[in-house]
Amino acid sequence: MIKSDARAILRRVVPATDVATWRELVEEARWAPSPHNIQPWRLRPGPDGTAVLVCPPDRLLPDTDADGIFISVGLGCFVEALVVAAAARGLALEAERTGAAPGGSEPVLRLSLGAGGADRLGAELLRMRRTSRLPYDGRPVEGELLRELADIAANYGHELNASSDRELVDWAVHLNRETLFFDMASPIARHEVGHWLRFSDSEAERRRDGFSPSALGFPGWLLRLFFRRHGLLELPVLRRIVRLLYGRTMRGTRTIAWLRGPFATVEDGLAAGRMLMRLWLTMTQAGVQLHPFGSIITNPKANALLQERIGREGATPWLIMRLGYSAEPPRSLRLETDELLLA
Repeated sequence: MIKSDARAILRRVVPATDVATWRELVEEARWAPSPHNIQPWRLRPGPDGTAVLVCPPDRLLPDTDADGIFISVGLGCFVEALVVAAAARGLALEAERTGAAPGGSEPVLRLSLGAGGADRLGAELLRMRRTSRLPYDGRPVEGELLRELADIAANYGHELNASSDRELVDWAVHLNRETLFFDMASPIARHEVGHWLRFSDSEAERRRDGFSPSALGFPGWLLRLFFRRHGLLELPVLRRIVRLLYGRTMRGTRTIAWLRGPFATVEDGLAAGRMLMRLWLTMTQAGVQLHPFGSIITNPKANALLQERIGREGATPWLIMRLGYSAEPPRSLRLETDELLLA
């Protein structure tokens, strides 16, 4: 979030012809996270040093995110990544909401640059940040860092709670696994998620979006089987193999965290995404990895079970994640910078 004192010194506008500056910022910000690595952002620099942020209609999840809130979280992550990248160049970025919904013909945000940006988070963290679906090493996340994360969330009007209680952590890991397999039994959800799966690393290299086998930690043949021949997974042997492989990736998980806060509108999603980017970069700075448990949130029954377990006071949780320490995870590829810039 850009503070009021930063706004006060936002005076000198970037030169009107400096489209190269926007290209440099997008080059770094494009590594921001988004649902299924969809990368729903396109930037159109203007003639006056400003730019607009556009979300193409083919970068939505109409079946599993009908209101576009989770896509908005991704857009917010990208905007905050631009803020961090700009600050590394002594620039401050402001984002103004247009009122348009993601996926329409109108820009979602108007962006402007000025002098005076500064940030405790370095731009190098944008490339270092990754989602780790690897096994963790069994160490819980330190309380000091968790308190810092909670303070960041509170600055955005959200509440972050965390636990390293082994019983609760194991329960959440089990709930996520069972919910994930239950959700993927739905042809609608399986088709929409499957659209963003790449069944080989060569396909992932060619497309440069979506999930690659290496990023998910599953062999491509098994992913293809799961999403294209799902009925075969009713065979006990195959079902056991899939569960075993998934269970191995969850080993060593000792800390979970969840977020509550405003999460009903596109504006809420954009703000939540900006906060999430700062939380994630702060964790990256501390050497901590993150892996969201999305199925628990989007499945109403699983979300209700989560609320029953952690307490129903406050807003509905909109994110739960495992935190910890792992080997360096594979990098999910990104579209090239010029593909993200509109004329």
